[in-house]
Amino acid sequence: MVVTPLTGLDTFENAIAQDRGVVVEFCATWANLCRVIGPVFERFSGLPEFADTVAFHSVDLDEAFEVAQKAGVGPVPVFMAFRNGVKIGEIVAPSPGTLHELITVAATGPERAT
Repeated sequence: MVVTPLTGLDTFENAIAQDRGVVVEFCATWANLCRVIGPVFERFSGLPEFADTVAFHSVDLDEAFEVAQKAGVGPVPVFMAFRNGVKIGEIVAPSPGTLHELITVAATGPERAT
């Protein structure tokens, strides 16, 4: 799997409306923490356990500020999980472990997460 950039409101809204889990990374190239956690997110997107259950997307604040604004992004990096257009989770400046947990929630749904 690959992390697909979202550059406009229409593509963002279509992406999060899926009936499977969607995780969106909101970052900026100038943010040090984004450069650290971005490769981890990319690696998680290739894990077989998420292959058919989660779509992975990214939003660069400098390229798609209106998307970040619509999503209510504050500090970066922030990762949001969606299902059917509804936000089911969010973490700011995650560790690899907490990011994996958020992706698992997206894959299984919040009611089945441990």
